[in-house]
Amino acid sequence: MTDQYAWWREAVTGNNPPIHADQPQSGYFKMRDGKDGPWLPVAIWRDDDGMQCRVGPDWRDAEKIWTFCAGNPVGKADAKHAFEKGSWPGDVAVGHNSGELSLTEEIDDAVATALAWMQSTTITDKVTMDTAANHRARLQELGKKADKQRETEKKPHDLASKAVQAKWKPFIDKADEAANTIRSALSKYMAAEEEKARKAAAEAARIENERRMAEYKRQQEELAKLAAEPTQEEPPPVVEAPVFVAPEPVKMQAGGQRGKKVGLREITRYEISDYTAALAAVQSHPDVRAAVEKVAFAQARAGATVPGVNSFIEKVAV
Repeated sequence: MTDQYAWWREAVTGNNPPIHADQPQSGYFKMRDGKDGPWLPVAIWRDDDGMQCRVGPDWRDAEKIWTFCAGNPVGKADAKHAFEKGSWPGDVAVGHNSGELSLTEEIDDAVATALAWMQSTTITDKVTMDTAANHRARLQELGKKADKQRETEKKPHDLASKAVQAKWKPFIDKADEAANTIRSALSKYMAAEEEKARKAAAEAARIENERRMAEYKRQQEELAKLAAEPTQEEPPPVVEAPVFVAPEPVKMQAGGQRGKKVGLREITRYEISDYTAALAAVQSHPDVRAAVEKVAFAQARAGATVPGVNSFIEKVAV
C-alpha cells in the first residue's frame, strides 16, 4: 500500500520535496487566515470518498488552498493541538483584549507578560522554546508598530524643523562667518596694541624705579656727609629703601557702543606633536577604545585583515 503521507514526512523533516500547485499532498500544515492573520491548522488526507481537507473548523477544497500551506508543514501533534484548542503549542496569550488597549498599554502588557513568563519558566523543550520565540516575535511586532507611529507623529515636526533651519541657518552662518573674520583681524590688532602698551608700562615703571633709586642714593650720600661733620652730635636719620613699582596692568578693549566691549582673553589650545606617544597615553580611555573598535570592526567586516582583531561565530535567535 502506498504511504499517502510520504511527501509530508519528507517536508516536515526539512528535505523540501518539490511542490506542484495541482497536486496537494496528504499531511499536516498551517496557513494564514488572510494577510497577517493567525495561523490555522490544515489537515489533508485521502479516504474512500476522495481528497479531504480541513482548515481550522472549516472544510475546504485542497487544491484551492494547497499553495498557501504546502510550504508550512507541521507536526501531527502540533496540528492536533491547534485543531482541538484553537491555539498552537507555545502560542503567546494576550493579557487583555488588545482592541481595548492603546498601543502603549499593549506594549506595557506584552512586556510585563513576557518578563513574568521568563522569570517563572526555563526553556527546556520545544513548547517552551516556541513560547519564548513567540513572546519575542510579539514584542518585535509591537515595537515596529510603535516605531511606525513615532515616525508618523514626528514627520510634520521634522518637516517644520527643516523649514525653519532652511530659512534661518544660511543667515546665521553668514553672520557668524563675517563676525569671525572681523574677530581674527581684531584679535591680531588688539594683541599687537596690548603688547605695545605692556612695553610702555614696563618702560614707565623702569624709569620711575630708576628715579626712586637715584633719589635714595642721593639721600644716602647727603646723610653720609652729615655723619662725617665734626659738629654732628646726633646720628643722622635712616633713609628707607625705595619701594619699586610694578608696571601698570594693561587691559585692551574695543567697542561697547553696540553691545558688550571686546577684550582679549587668553585661551589654552593644544596640538599633537607626537601622535604615537599621545595615543599610547590615552589608549585605555573608553572613548578611544570605542573609536578603535568602530574603525577596526568596519575594516574587518569589509574584508581587511586588521592586526589584533579576531573573528568568531556566535549563534543568536533571529
